[in-house]
Amino acid sequence: MRNRVFIIIFLMVILFTSAYSMENLKCNASSPLFTSYIAPFERSSYFVDEGYHLVYYDNNSPLKLINESSGEINFAFKLGSMFVYSINDFYKKPVITLSYPDSFVLEAEPFVGLKIILRFALYTSSTAIFEIDYRNETKEDFMLYIMYGNTYQKVIVNNINPEKNITISYKEPSKGVYFQQKELKGFKEKRYSRFSFKKRIYSWAGYPDYNKVKKDKMFSRYEYLNGSIQGELSEVVLLFDLYKKNGILKFSKVTVQQGDEKKLDEISDKVIDISFDKIYAFNREKLKKIPALKFKNKQEKLLFYAGLYLVRQQFLPAAGQFPFPYYVFSREPTWGWGHEGQVFHESLSMQSLALFDPELASNSQRNFIAVQEQDGYIPYRVGAYFTRTFPANKEKTTSAPFYSWTNLEVYKIAVKSGYMSKRELKEYLKDSYSSGKRFVNYLFKTRDKNKNGLLEWGGHTLLECVRDYLNAVFDLLGEKPETLNQLEALDLSCMVVKEMASLKEMAGILKLKKEVNEWENRIKRLSDLINKYMWDKDTGFYYHVHTDTMNFKTPDNVSLKRKEIIGFLPIWAGVADRKQTKELIKHLKNPDEFWRKFGIPTLSAADPYYDAQVLGCCRWNGPVWITWVYPIFKGLIDYGYTDIAKEILMKMENAMIFQLERNHRLWESYSPDFTQLNSPKNYIWDTLISRMIYEIRKAS
Repeated sequence: MRNRVFIIIFLMVILFTSAYSMENLKCNASSPLFTSYIAPFERSSYFVDEGYHLVYYDNNSPLKLINESSGEINFAFKLGSMFVYSINDFYKKPVITLSYPDSFVLEAEPFVGLKIILRFALYTSSTAIFEIDYRNETKEDFMLYIMYGNTYQKVIVNNINPEKNITISYKEPSKGVYFQQKELKGFKEKRYSRFSFKKRIYSWAGYPDYNKVKKDKMFSRYEYLNGSIQGELSEVVLLFDLYKKNGILKFSKVTVQQGDEKKLDEISDKVIDISFDKIYAFNREKLKKIPALKFKNKQEKLLFYAGLYLVRQQFLPAAGQFPFPYYVFSREPTWGWGHEGQVFHESLSMQSLALFDPELASNSQRNFIAVQEQDGYIPYRVGAYFTRTFPANKEKTTSAPFYSWTNLEVYKIAVKSGYMSKRELKEYLKDSYSSGKRFVNYLFKTRDKNKNGLLEWGGHTLLECVRDYLNAVFDLLGEKPETLNQLEALDLSCMVVKEMASLKEMAGILKLKKEVNEWENRIKRLSDLINKYMWDKDTGFYYHVHTDTMNFKTPDNVSLKRKEIIGFLPIWAGVADRKQTKELIKHLKNPDEFWRKFGIPTLSAADPYYDAQVLGCCRWNGPVWITWVYPIFKGLIDYGYTDIAKEILMKMENAMIFQLERNHRLWESYSPDFTQLNSPKNYIWDTLISRMIYEIRKAS
């Protein structure tokens, strides 16, 4: 009996570890905690969509929440004649005790004897709710400053009701929401935001220049702010007299588009009293299936959750041409070019999402099926309101074919987890197989123009191949898209082998024996061609070949032997034999080439074009991109090189944990050698780190 009780308790611990493991935290400024917060897709909409990043770690900054398009919400504190504005001045600095994708709880002591608990949640994509629970053990009165600031544009205060709320208006530029389109039906640039409070505003002021107000003078000279809120402003300051010893201040921020101003009253009154316990219960339910792993340490655990939180945050509800919820690249910050919808290489992220929500991951993939054209073509980028084909050289652009591989990985994770019914799984597999087969046939028809069996990128090559800027080989060939289709593409040919291998496996599960044999023959033909033309025995590496010469030189005698990360794709695709793999691993493990401090660079460090600096978006001549590291990592595991895969994981963890510890964000790409970087923030495919951690820790 005692043993049975012990087993039951043990199983309950395992079952609930994930659901509750991001509560009861004690994360300080140096903890690698992801602190961007976004409303769940179940309560989100495309047209008014705001997320926030919590800054609790910058000593020179106030405690604040940043929305990169609509402004910042800062907090400052006054006790008697003393004030605290910068985090460095706190008696006890902020600590995060709970963190979910849409909410957090923070504890701090701005002064000796004054404790605060800040609760925050994005209830919807247009509604944020706040609760400041304060405990004043001193004899002094406590005053709270709430400062709304905007460095990007001016705002107008439309109305202030000191007993209840303040309403401001501003513009959300369309270019930040969608890309290369003059208009989007339903979108309006003018926005109204209302801050509503469960307490009278003691005094207020507005300032035309954000961050130019000398805060020490404002706090020390004025107990009662000047009350001026005229004209275009960059900062609005509200002061609350919380003279009681203990209490709670509740407030909300609601944003609507022009024409929906009448909804502000109704929404504000409804959301301000929403229970935070209700929000936490929602998160426990949605996240309870996150695998419970034996992590190396607390840092690895926080990174694992950061990746999984990130991927769920990027989803929006089904709308327009999409029958299922879909993702964008990032919802905070919002990038117009990445806010339109899904692309195959970003959909690698579904291989992580499937770990705890295979239904959502599979439905995202089903959106591609919904828009697939009759000839098998799938557009480069598709979303609820957009279809992007980027035509070039009289040909539509598609995406790098990670399609069927992702479909199969999602299916296998779903089978293992048991979270989808057998009927759902069978339907998904059948539909994925049919769609993937049509897409591969489309590629052979349109991306093998010389009919020699190898494949060339088509359409807008730099978009289609993913590696769209500072590409060592393509930069040799010219700038126009049509000049870049001169290569028998190593990367595309390997990807198609992997697509066919995935389809072969699907056909086996579906008991399509004849088609299994057909795929086997097609895989062998293409693999043999890759090894015949693209493997170089002299250097022990794979390269592109030119369509005219069918060797490693252009007709002008320019060498194409540039060691790029794609040279390792034959391991992942199963093209390389054991001997070739050993040769490739020599290059991989060489610290003068690819074995760098923070991961596997996209170009060998021995190449004269190599640059380890990450100075902006889309650099492929050195920076580390996890979207390419992950397939190599998986290929090494498949070939039995798990120890090397573990070392690669460690390098990626070091790169990402370093950034989380300092700025609490994830990034599009990372420097292989340095800690400084400047690339797009919170990129969806960073979730692949969670899948890598899972692959190594699941057996622990």
